[in-house]
Amino acid sequence: MYTCLAGVSTMDMLLRQNAEKIARKAIDAVKPDEAVRRALEHIHLTGRIYLVAVGKAAWQMAHAAVSYLKEPIHQGIVVTKYGHVMGQIPGVACYEAG
Repeated sequence: MYTCLAGVSTMDMLLRQNAEKIARKAIDAVKPDEAVRRALEHIHLTGRIYLVAVGKAAWQMAHAAVSYLKEPIHQGIVVTKYGHVMGQIPGVACYEAG
């Protein structure tokens, strides 16, 4: 029923392709940027906005939040692992620590 190509059936190839698609979608869904976007999607913030982010993905999450929010951050702080600050974020002080 299924053609074999170098010992691998088309069904096996299709299953592998589907598994890779599922794994890729799952990984993309838990990336810090995407998680922050989903979290802020239905929230409407008003007034002064303060941002605090701590941890290995803190800079990436703070950057995503600032990019996504329509209102500017009044003040913020990021504390992340050495080598994880990838630039300045407007209104946010970024620190690296061990």
